[in-house]
Formats: sequence, structure tokens, C-alpha cells
Amino acid sequence: MENFSITKTFVSGIADLIPDVNDSPYKRIIVFGDIHGCFDKLTSLLDKVCLNEEDLAIFVGDFIDRGDNVADTLKWVIEQSKKKNFIFLRGNHEQMMLDTFHKRMNKLTWAFNGGMKTIQALSKLKSEDETFIERVLDFMENLPLYHSMTIGGREYVFAHAGIEAGIPLEEQDEDFLLWARERFFNHYDGEAVVISGHSPVQAFKEFGVADNPRPVRLPGRNVVMIDTGSFIKGNGKISSIDILTYEYWQS
Repeated sequence: MENFSITKTFVSGIADLIPDVNDSPYKRIIVFGDIHGCFDKLTSLLDKVCLNEEDLAIFVGDFIDRGDNVADTLKWVIEQSKKKNFIFLRGNHEQMMLDTFHKRMNKLTWAFNGGMKTIQALSKLKSEDETFIERVLDFMENLPLYHSMTIGGREYVFAHAGIEAGIPLEEQDEDFLLWARERFFNHYDGEAVVISGHSPVQAFKEFGVADNPRPVRLPGRNVVMIDTGSFIKGNGKISSIDILTYEYWQS
């Protein structure tokens, strides 16, 4: 880890991924990793980041499941989605919820994968507002699967799990965007810089960050992973990075 000052911490080995020129309309472009209903961690992170109207905030999905406060997380996400400078992407856990409600997935499968926390939260929220579940489903149906932007002549792609090199974004496989792991890690060789969540960095011993999880760049690849296992007991965190500098903040 490179400490360039007392107060700022940057992702290591990242200099060649930083745009040469910031020709975007934003002073910071901050990407947030998986939240998984850990609302207290989210609020602690937001206190450090201090978002303002000159920032673009991008959330790479998995707002629900696993954590203890899915209800407040959902209410916050839906409210913030009304702002022009907030972008929320769909994660595989939002997809599992949609598939369950649309009878494409067995409820037990979703529950086994952390969905029970969301099922309980939805029951509570429905008791407060009969329309809430319908509004959540509508919100999730309209979440994009990726976001891309060109900064300083280079393409940056934000997706929950990853993308396949050589395939136009509009032709990417939905399951790959939401679920990819090894097929993405081992084979992506594209020029576009990909910032993704989905896979907690604690699972990758070769990064040496299991005890102190932080955003990492895949060696030799234009990939930055920012899921630091928010729901993992002990050292789980929510992380965010500014892709214009690769400074990062954590809950």
C-alpha cells in the first residue's frame, strides 16, 4: 500500500490507470463497493467521503442480503437514486430478488444466499408502506447492468462482476456482468479499465490483503476490485475509490 500523505491512501500499482486529463464534468468520480445491507458501515463511509454535487457517485450493486439493516439501506438507495449525480447498478443479489418475485428462482435458493435478511426487511417495510415492495421491484428492474464513460481518451467501465473483452457493452451477457468470477479474473485483457465488486478481496490470498482488505488492482490487468466483504465478520468493510486519483476510503 502506498501512503502519499498522512491523510490519503491510494491503491497500489495504479498510476497507468489514472486519466491523463479529467475532461469529465465532475471533480471526483467515486465508486462504492457492495453494501449488502450494512447500513451502519455505509453511513460511516459516507461521513469520510463527504459527497457533494460536484462528485459522481457510482454504486456497483448488491445493496441487499446478508447484512442486518437491509431496510434502511433500501430506503437510502431509492432516495439517493433520484439525484442526477448518483448511479446505482444491479448486482447478482438484486437479480436473485427479481428472479424470486418473478418465479424464475426458488425462494429457498435466494434465502440460502443471504436473502432471508431482505425477506425480513421487506416484511417490515410493507407493514409501514403497502406500496414499498412494488416500488423496490420497479427500482431494481430499471437498474442498469453497467455504466461506462470516457475520461482523458480512455474508457472506464463499471459493472458488478466484470465484462468480457472484445464484446461491445450492449452485447455483453447478462449473467457474466452479474456473476462472473474466474472467467473474468483469468481472461480479461481489454484496454478499458474495469471497476467491479462481487468478489471479496479476502478470498484472494495472492493479494496479501486478507487481514487488511482494501481495493486492489489485478496484476497485469486493467481491473480494479473494490468489494472488501462488507458482511464478513471481523474485517469486512465497504470501500470506495476515486478513479481520478485512486484515493480510497473505507468504513
